[in-house]
Amino acid sequence: MAMSFMERLRNTDDVLVHFGPIPTFLAAEYGYPLEEHVSVWIVDHPGEFQDACRRIYAAGHDSVQIGTQSASPFRSKPFGQTVVDRVYELNYRTAALTREVTHENHYVVGIIGTTTPDFLEPLGNMTYGEVYEGYMVQIKGLVEGGVNVIAITGNEIEQTEIVIRAIKDRYPDIPVIARNIFYAGKKGFRTWAGLDPKAATARLHETGAEVMGAACGLMTKSLNTSEWYPAATALLKEMRQGTDKYLMVQPDPGVPQLINGKTVWPVSAEEMASEVINWVNVGARIVGGCCGTGLEHGTKVSAVLRERKVKGV
Repeated sequence: MAMSFMERLRNTDDVLVHFGPIPTFLAAEYGYPLEEHVSVWIVDHPGEFQDACRRIYAAGHDSVQIGTQSASPFRSKPFGQTVVDRVYELNYRTAALTREVTHENHYVVGIIGTTTPDFLEPLGNMTYGEVYEGYMVQIKGLVEGGVNVIAITGNEIEQTEIVIRAIKDRYPDIPVIARNIFYAGKKGFRTWAGLDPKAATARLHETGAEVMGAACGLMTKSLNTSEWYPAATALLKEMRQGTDKYLMVQPDPGVPQLINGKTVWPVSAEEMASEVINWVNVGARIVGGCCGTGLEHGTKVSAVLRERKVKGV
């Protein structure tokens, strides 16, 4: 029986496996140049993109993040006015292409990246209304293109809050995943603006997101050490103090290095899969990887979660 994204979270004990790193996956597998606008490339290469989505679902992922993080008027601006003028089209067509190859009980996740070249007043020149209306163009394209969920990620929590409000004002039935990016320092995990995980998560909870998450560089293993630091598990424990809603974690596979002209990520699929049960035990209901993870990470994680469900643990 087909279940909506929120029905799946509410009515089952499933842990959903999410695929996030569309740009790095397209670059590694299909030749997408990372310096180009990813949504423009996707629309110009629909066959390659749909093939990528099919492979992602076949590898065991329940949802795919469709690669629209730069397809707002703000993040498209450095690519020229022609791209800015296509914001609705790029979001609509990327979502629609993904919808065409998405089967029952799998979910299309539109992604909005809130880090922009400018800041909100008084630190910058952007007004609340400009930000609200600008992101609304992207939101409209994603929803009318067929996304099941919208995820928001970025360093500027004030913009994330505006996007949440914009979605809930116009499309209240669309679930929202709101994710902070945390950095490890002497005082522990903090956002770019210095908020701790409890406070940052609570703000997204209070603004109306259904799922609170964290993305990007949470695992600190490097190629220079054989040690493994399960930072994401510790972070989730702190996030749980700020919300009783659903939690998501989507870390990078360690700190990358450039070796012989190739970017190498040190956390293997096996290592990530070995840690995922700890994520679940402290409250994660959606798990996955960010930039640098590949299909094998999702396959290994899915296998661990299937085994967990069979054992009933």
